Amino acid sequence: MMLNSAAQPTVRIRIWDPFVRLFHWLLVIGIGFCWWSGETGRMDLHYQCGLVVLGLVIFRILWGLLGSPSARFSHFLKGPGAVIAYLRHIMLPKPSHSFGHNAAGGAMVMGLLLAILVQTVSGLFNTDDIVFDGPFYGKVPEWFSDKMGFIHDQLFNPLLALIGLHIAVILFYRLWKRENLVAAMITGRARLPQGVAERAEKNGETRFASPLKAVLLVVIAAAIPAAIYWLN
Repeated sequence: MMLNSAAQPTVRIRIWDPFVRLFHWLLVIGIGFCWWSGETGRMDLHYQCGLVVLGLVIFRILWGLLGSPSARFSHFLKGPGAVIAYLRHIMLPKPSHSFGHNAAGGAMVMGLLLAILVQTVSGLFNTDDIVFDGPFYGKVPEWFSDKMGFIHDQLFNPLLALIGLHIAVILFYRLWKRENLVAAMITGRARLPQGVAERAEKNGETRFASPLKAVLLVVIAAAIPAAIYWLN
């Protein structure tokens, strides 16, 4: 949500619930560890870390459907028109005053989630032809495993490029638009114009989903990679 509020006083308002924030930073660690273990040939660790990342992405998808208002896909996924309209004003040297992800940021988040999901799932069918086979390798036709292996190998550099773009945008917002997105993802709060904050509170967007719901979704998300690991 964004509105013309240049002259309004600003207030601190909560945006991101603890589960979104924990997911975000665990994903950063997980992807870094997957990269390191893959580059150094520690394939068992690479596989285990990939399953953890898969569980994290499954949780984020569930939380995007059932979680806190600001975390839901329905809150930040907009059509191409909204994305283009936002990008027309992105170079203005002032904060965007968005409650949560803006239209372009929402598209980037979804792109990253889908790319990471494809990367992790394709790895389950992969092999290094030496000491490691993914849990589903050999359980599907060879042509399918080959295709998944190709995707797993070739998608990683575009994924790194997406991550690099994500970091570059964060720096751009901090240096040019004077908006500290990292701090908001650490504390869960951001300073927004009073009108934006009041509208978000009126619409119930500042309410966080129940921790019990989050725990249940964590269990569901963790059960899938755990089953893959223990049943293969």
